[in-house]
This record gives sequence, C-alpha cells and structure tokens, in this order.
Amino acid sequence: MSPLSTPTLPRWAAPLGRLRLAPRYWVVAGQATVSGTNFITNLFIAKLCGLATFGEYSAWQLVLLLALAVQGALITQPLQVVLGALPAPRRAAYGQLVLALQLGFSGVSVLAVLLGARWLPQAAAVLPAFVVLLATAAGQDTLRKLLLAEGKVQAALASDALSGAGQLLVLLALALRPAPASLAQVMWAVGLTTVPALLVSAWALGLQPSLAGWRWFGRRHWRQARWLVPTALLQWGSGNVLLVFAGWVGSPAVLGVLRLAQTAMGVFNLGLQAVENYALPRLSQSFHHAPRQFAAQRAALTKKMLLAAGPLLAGLALAAGPLVARFGPAGATAYADLLRWCCLLYAVILVVYPLRLTVRLLADSRHYFGGYVLSITASLLSVRWLTAHFQASGVVLGWLLAQLVLGAYWAWAVRRASTNLAFALA
Repeated sequence: MSPLSTPTLPRWAAPLGRLRLAPRYWVVAGQATVSGTNFITNLFIAKLCGLATFGEYSAWQLVLLLALAVQGALITQPLQVVLGALPAPRRAAYGQLVLALQLGFSGVSVLAVLLGARWLPQAAAVLPAFVVLLATAAGQDTLRKLLLAEGKVQAALASDALSGAGQLLVLLALALRPAPASLAQVMWAVGLTTVPALLVSAWALGLQPSLAGWRWFGRRHWRQARWLVPTALLQWGSGNVLLVFAGWVGSPAVLGVLRLAQTAMGVFNLGLQAVENYALPRLSQSFHHAPRQFAAQRAALTKKMLLAAGPLLAGLALAAGPLVARFGPAGATAYADLLRWCCLLYAVILVVYPLRLTVRLLADSRHYFGGYVLSITASLLSVRWLTAHFQASGVVLGWLLAQLVLGAYWAWAVRRASTNLAFALA
C-alpha cells in the first residue's frame, strides 16, 4: 500500500518545523522528554507511595522492559540497521512491514501477560491497567524509532511532548488529591496518556501496516534479528537478574532502592538512547559504503560522549550523599554509596558503547549475542557472593563486572573482524 499522507507534523506542532536545528538536537530533545517523564514518574511513586509500593511498580516495569527488549530484537533494532542500507524508494514498503510486525507483537505480548497472570491472583487489580500500558508503550516505542530512522525527528519530538505533558498533568492531579494514588491509577495514567502520541506518530508516518514487503525484506530483516532475539533475553537477564535476585531474597523496598538508583542515572540513559537511535542508522551507511568515514565518525562520537558525560559523572559521585538525602524517599539516605558505584558503572558503559555500536554493524549478530552470554554467566556466578558481602551495592558491582566482560569480548570481536577484512582485501 502507498503512504496515506505526506505531512510530518500536526498543525499544533507546526512551529517546530520552522526551527532550524541540526537533527541530533531534536533527537536529544525527544529522548530527554521521554527519559524526563519516566524520571519524574518514578520519583513521584517513590516519594508519595513509599519504597515498598515503588518496588511493586518496579517488578511490573521489569516485565515491560522484557517485552520491549524482545520487541527491540525482533523489530526496532533490525529496523535501525536495515532501513539505512535500503534505497529511498523501498523504505516506505519496509516501514509498512515494520508496522505489521509491531501489531502482531503487541497482540502476542498482551496474550502472554494475561496467561501468565493466571498464576498471580494478587495481580488482578493492576492487570487491566498494565495491559493497556504494555500495548501503548510497545507501539509508541516502534513508531518513535521508525520516525527517527526516517529522519522525521520533529514529529518524534511532538509525539513525545504530547505524551509526556499529558502524563505529568494527570500525575500532578493525582498528587494533589488528599488520598494517595494507587499503583493501578498510576499505570492507567501512564498507559492512557500515550494514546494521543500513538495517533500523532501514526499520522506523521502516513503508512498502513502491510506484510506485502516480507518477500523482499524478510530475509534481510531476519538476518539481523535471529541473533538479537536470544541476545535480548540475555541482555535483559544481564541487567536485571541481579535485581530479581535482590528483590526475591530481600524485599520490595530493596528492589525499589535499586530501581531508584537506576532512575537517578536516567540522564545518561537519555544520552545513550539518543546516540543509538540517531547515530546507528547513519553509522550503518558509512560502515557499508565508506569505512574510513565510519572510523572518523565513531572516534568523534566517542570523544563527544566522554567529554559530555565524564564531568557529570564525577560531580554526581562527589555529591551523592546530599542528593540522596534531599531527593530520595524516607530511608534511602543509607544508599549513597550505591549511587557512587553507579557513576563508576556508567563510566565503563561509556567506554564500551562505541564497541557495542560497531558489533551491531557486523555481518551478523552472533558476537553481540556471545558477549551477553558471557556477561550473564559472570553475573550469575557472582550474584550470591556480591550480594552477601555488599548487599544492594553488590547488584551494581555485578552490573559493572558484566560490562567489563562485554567490553573485553566485543573489543576482541571487532579486532578479529578488522583483521579478517584487511586480510581479505590484501
């Protein structure tokens, strides 16, 4: 099918189109809107509802993150690589295929959650709200990344701003009520306020879902996705198995503290997501067609990331104690060291991230998968000892160990691929 329409911005957002800014600034602004909204939402729940309720919310978040990780492997991560390598006339058909895959995935995810919840009777009160949240969050994630990959960065920002503003207004209304907000009410707020953003994103794309492009793009898409699916499960496990273990042997409050520490580092997740969403499709083009340009682009990207984030991480580590006392919920002041370990963790992630992007661009994704096999193995082998000796901080140390393992393996994989390429060209 052909695109339904050509405009990329709704009328109320038309002033954005008249601003002359480089695309990367629009991407960063959009990611800042998403991350900022999530940051405020998490603080809202932790501050007003307590660490125990926030821990319960975090458990549901882990399920949502698992679904988004699998969706990313099946749909959006292959999209970011494949779309950049396609000629312009064929991109619309590929976008229609991506939308069809997204609809199918959303339906399967909702069904899986409903079936799984049969063994958790205590989840009945929250389940309807979570199903809506899952479906809308998954849909908006794919539409947003498709807009960014197509270069429609202003439309992506408009949909993010609409969703974020609506969500924060509803949360503010809940906070002003005399009775505390329930977990289900918060989930309804997050899920339903994403619906207008979905409509704006779909309108800006102007595409209808269609499986007709599978015969042209299916093999190329699957070549990227086949290793990414098990990798997504391992990646989720590498980042969250220690969280699950800490919540299982500890309490919802411990899980809440760890998720709150992750929330505090959200500004760095903002930057990393913006880099991957915007830079990866463009690095894909130079990687395949201009290797020297790719090397220069990756070096410049690494330098900018370190210069932007290094001083912030150092300042956050030095001010961890006062920041936790001022903004954390009651009982969180004892966890300032945990935030300092998080700063060291993100310093290592910044060094490893360019390797991650390079491995994503190799001929297939087996090294991406292999790195996460090794990292989750290291996490599983160390989790009991680390949590026994360092309690909640042991979880962050486990994440740090996993990143060091990833970095070492990916550096070897990239070096080996470069050597093989040089030998083939000789």
